[in-house]
Amino acid sequence: MSSPLPIKIHQTLQIGTSRAAPGFDEDLPLALRDSVRSRPGANAAPQEENLWLSLAAHALWQRAGCQPDSAGSVPPMTPSGDSDALRPCPAQAEKALALLLLDEYPQVRPEWLRLANAHRCRLPPRLLPGVLDLGTSQRPLRTLIEGVLGARGHWLAQQNPDWNWVGADTSDMRVGDMRVGDVQALWEDGNIEQRAQALRDMRVGDVRVGEAGAALLALQATWTNETPEHRATLLGCLSVGLSLADEAFLESALDDKRKEVRTVAQRLLAGLPGAQLAMRMRERAMPLLRVERNGDTAHLLAEVPQERDKSMQRDGVGAGLYPAMGEKSGWLVDILAAVPPTHWSSTFDASPRACLALAMASEFKHTLLLGWSSALQRSLQAGYDAGLHAWFTAFLDLYLKSTGIHTHMPRDFFSLFGALPPDAADDLLRTLVEATPAAWMRAHSSLIDLLDDAAKNAKRNWPLDLSKAVVGRIQAGCAANTLQSWSLSYTMATLALVLDPLGIEDYENGWPKDIPEFAQWEETVDKFLRTLRFRHDMYLPFQEHSA
Repeated sequence: MSSPLPIKIHQTLQIGTSRAAPGFDEDLPLALRDSVRSRPGANAAPQEENLWLSLAAHALWQRAGCQPDSAGSVPPMTPSGDSDALRPCPAQAEKALALLLLDEYPQVRPEWLRLANAHRCRLPPRLLPGVLDLGTSQRPLRTLIEGVLGARGHWLAQQNPDWNWVGADTSDMRVGDMRVGDVQALWEDGNIEQRAQALRDMRVGDVRVGEAGAALLALQATWTNETPEHRATLLGCLSVGLSLADEAFLESALDDKRKEVRTVAQRLLAGLPGAQLAMRMRERAMPLLRVERNGDTAHLLAEVPQERDKSMQRDGVGAGLYPAMGEKSGWLVDILAAVPPTHWSSTFDASPRACLALAMASEFKHTLLLGWSSALQRSLQAGYDAGLHAWFTAFLDLYLKSTGIHTHMPRDFFSLFGALPPDAADDLLRTLVEATPAAWMRAHSSLIDLLDDAAKNAKRNWPLDLSKAVVGRIQAGCAANTLQSWSLSYTMATLALVLDPLGIEDYENGWPKDIPEFAQWEETVDKFLRTLRFRHDMYLPFQEHSA
């Protein structure tokens, strides 16, 4: 029964009733709107009175949580806050959450919930319905929400069917963020999206208990009865907790009649360390690449496959689409993409940087770089080690120093920052930023794009020193008028969500507001600083509460 503050009422609060259009209460819940409008004297009441009454009625509506079917149908006993193991939410943090529920800084909601979980605080009672509604509409937030509901929140969730995703009995066995019974019911009777999510949840449960098989067995049991489209969707769910225990089933899927199913199986097997498909691809690749040395010079000689037999087709050679590239060069890309790049640095007895330098001098430069970068992407998604980190560092170095090199790499290559351990990602970014001049220029637009990708995939806030260095270089670039406003404006919105908010004083000072050129930056910088100030003020009450 609860709902976010209606948009028209929120807009009226911002612009004033004198400028508001009639009917600002039209998007109130129907029963509530009729009640407000039918009160005695409503038609003759001033707009201000109608606005404040609508606000008060909506606030009471939100606190109610749900409308009982009949008197006494809701258990009258509300758990006492004294019996709750969680601490009350700090008053200032409660105000921040109220703003987040009004769609102010919606991207910050997960961060607020993580803070509340970390400091073992429970949600304030008046905001419980709004947060429960949020969990209903945004599944990724559910686990975070359940951690801060408290006893009252769990009780309230039982009173509304829309909130049945909350596990009221904490002793229930759970898979992912749902109870086992719920997962099984969705797997058997849900639509394809629900069944796919249930299968992923089962895979998470298998990983958690250290046993493989329950989810795979469930898929195998229904496989022959699934439509081709459903087979492709469900097979992709095996990417969660992928292991060699899945190899036999995936190998059988390589012979499926439908291309979309075969493509999913090829992709999963190509990224599975130790799989037979990767070994077959390596055997095909070995005769195609070799290094010839003459004294201190070396050359990488590459050949493309001259034919594609049925076995190669089965393993996905020729499945990729590469515009402006010949068919046989595309075959080579598909082969290289399935071979971990560390194989080549070992085979050529050369560092990743040396391997890339050899590739840049080859007539098959585009083919080699696209194949190796795709292989690195698959390998890092499967697991991280020092060898892969060295290859990633070498690609970053090449990307920043070579014009147009991004066209030789997959579009989402830099999402790999999310596959690196946080410490490794932080160190890598710190090295890249410190290696640039104090004032960024247009020539650093590729680095700015890279930072945007890294920020979108960050697992935590960036360290304070890295955060200050990034902001300092942006400020210096603005002062020198050497940055392109259009290329940085969207990046600053992303950076505002990952920079350490403790540096807010430094971020707010140092902008060249006295130069005429700053006008092009003013709005972007203002939004950037407002978000960071909000995050800073959101952190403080939690920290003070714990002190």
